[in-house]
Amino acid sequence: MKKQSVQQFLVVFSVVAFSGLVPAAHPQTVPNLPGVPPISTASQTQFQQQTHFLTFLGSFIPESAASATAYYNAIDPPTTACPAGCKRNFTQWLKNAGFISDEGQWHQYGPQDIRTGQPAGVYGDNIINADSHVIVLNASDLGFVRNQFIRCKPSCSAPNPIIYTYLENYPVAPFAGSGFPTGTGYPTQAEAAAAINSAITRPLGVLGGDGVSPCPAGSACIERIADVAFEWAPPADGSSPSSRFGQQYAFVFSHTGPAAGGITETIAASPAQVGQHIPDFSNPNGPFLTINAGDPFPPNLDGQGFKQHPGVCLICHGGKPTSLVGGVFPRKGKIDGFRFLPLDNRNLLFTSATGTEATSQVNQEAQIKKYNQAVLKTVAAMPQRDDQGTIRPPHIAEVIRGWYATCLNGSPNYCDDPSMSGATQNGNFIPKGWREAPNGGTAPAGSESLYLSTVATSCRTCHFNRELSLDFGTVANFNAESDLLQLALLPECQANNPDPNKRPMPLALLTYERLWQGQPVAPQPLSDGTLLMNTILQLKNHFGFTATSYCASHP
Repeated sequence: MKKQSVQQFLVVFSVVAFSGLVPAAHPQTVPNLPGVPPISTASQTQFQQQTHFLTFLGSFIPESAASATAYYNAIDPPTTACPAGCKRNFTQWLKNAGFISDEGQWHQYGPQDIRTGQPAGVYGDNIINADSHVIVLNASDLGFVRNQFIRCKPSCSAPNPIIYTYLENYPVAPFAGSGFPTGTGYPTQAEAAAAINSAITRPLGVLGGDGVSPCPAGSACIERIADVAFEWAPPADGSSPSSRFGQQYAFVFSHTGPAAGGITETIAASPAQVGQHIPDFSNPNGPFLTINAGDPFPPNLDGQGFKQHPGVCLICHGGKPTSLVGGVFPRKGKIDGFRFLPLDNRNLLFTSATGTEATSQVNQEAQIKKYNQAVLKTVAAMPQRDDQGTIRPPHIAEVIRGWYATCLNGSPNYCDDPSMSGATQNGNFIPKGWREAPNGGTAPAGSESLYLSTVATSCRTCHFNRELSLDFGTVANFNAESDLLQLALLPECQANNPDPNKRPMPLALLTYERLWQGQPVAPQPLSDGTLLMNTILQLKNHFGFTATSYCASHP
């Protein structure tokens, strides 16, 4: 197998075969997997092939290096003291958030001394202060190992705290003989453990070494790709100190050579990205744009092409890209609906479920709960009336509370205790609007199974952060989404002639694969034992179709 340089791996996150960057003249098509309707063909334009996933529906929002720069200038405005912004390097951001007290304390690689539960902080060389720390494999949408931290000021128990969280993202593909994430929607437990164990050490280098920063002989390790940071904070200009809204940064882990200091973690595109092509969303029929030195780092989250910040992250974190006003990102960077995502154990993998190691699921439950309690503070959780006339809290708030509900009488799956007194996450919790008659609800038979095996595993991660009319918090809300069947099922009907402009649901490639692979021929157990099987058939049956009748009526 041809070795791949560190920088090649940084910008092509999910290429299993270490094939390096895909030249513009040879666009990469979405892999065709057994049981998964093809969505891409070689005859499609490069723009079409790279925009099936992780782009907004209906119309292309013109995001570019200019709009990304304007966004950073809004949330981290240049000042006399910081002409280039005060948080454009990762160490600057970490110091501002309080994870470290001095930039020199940060070690770019190697194990760390992580201190949790100490709001005042205990600082020193290589110490990271956090309210919660978790390391998991996000197996449901992008397929990274995420070493993630959250911290609140003045504390996570305070009213209206400022909240900071960051994720170190590590690839899984080098450990995945199964082909995950591009060749299958499901990594094995052994693959997950190997990737997480590599990330625990925060290594420098790649499998087999790269001739510059090799791993120790015989070891299996892979360095991280990028650091993604989020703030729940007031506007940077101090104009409204009590307000809070979501803000995000993407820092690429980049080898820049000895002359530049070796390794950088900044918002600027890496040297390996410079000269590569990125879609021009303002001109889909025209040529691609070129990534230039100094452009904001545009992630390639699924191996299907670069997409600019912040829009590529808003797909799941909520909100939509915003047009500039006179070259300025409006509202000081505030994007309505943008917030943090909770840790959903059903869609995660750990080194093991019940092992004695610190990274097993059972031994991270307490930290996961603390993380989710902080995430809940970013949600306006008061009940509201949705488009179907139901007065209810947002789906995300009901589920986070329900995961940790405790009821002395009755099943915890249907418990509405808001105290969050449970110590471990109950992934079988059913929101009120999805409960069937035997459990006090009005949802039609089969709704609870559909919710747990399909909605919870393939839909809600992103719809959690959509507006109440689209958050799938009740079965009526789910049914009311007029485009749902067309987006989710029509790719099967078009399998022999994929729509070149199709953007299906789920809107992440890995999640799309998992939804279609959960069939009788390949049932897949999740980390908590849930069996993904008949996912598409359940969806069809819910709407009154048989296995073949939907496509028969939509030729």
